[in-house]
Amino acid sequence: MMVTGSIVTFAGCAPAADDPANPPRLGLWRDQTQVIGVTLDDRSVPLSELRRGLTDQLNAAVKDEQLCGEPRLRDREEATRLISARIPDCSVEQWTHDGHAVSGLARCTPRKWGATEVTPTVRAEGSMGETYVRLDIQTIARIPEPSGNTHSAVIKLRRTIERLGDC
Repeated sequence: MMVTGSIVTFAGCAPAADDPANPPRLGLWRDQTQVIGVTLDDRSVPLSELRRGLTDQLNAAVKDEQLCGEPRLRDREEATRLISARIPDCSVEQWTHDGHAVSGLARCTPRKWGATEVTPTVRAEGSMGETYVRLDIQTIARIPEPSGNTHSAVIKLRRTIERLGDC
């Protein structure tokens, strides 16, 4: 149910030259994704108190790796394809890439998650410069009850990509 920041890609393993139109520079980068919070019905929940199945999904989203290349923000069509591959029947409704800032919103059709039907929405906000890319990603799930009440679950991730030096 989560999208972990697939709106950034690395251009090649070792391109011959830096793209001057792309703010992040060619080089060796550390790419980290961390869970920064979970809320249920607007109440913060410590990660240690989550059910094992959800904890396993969150752990699958965490990463820390080094890559040589040039981080590049994806365009709207490519972001839509990647989000749809992870969460089928989702579409990017808003996509803004203005200078060094990016924001996006994707809405998805309702789906079964375990025994529950959920309707996920994904929001992303970020910025980039010559030596960094930072994305805050929220996956928001609306969970209806038979009584008509609706619950919400929000999973917040942060993807930080920092330039370490030359390749």
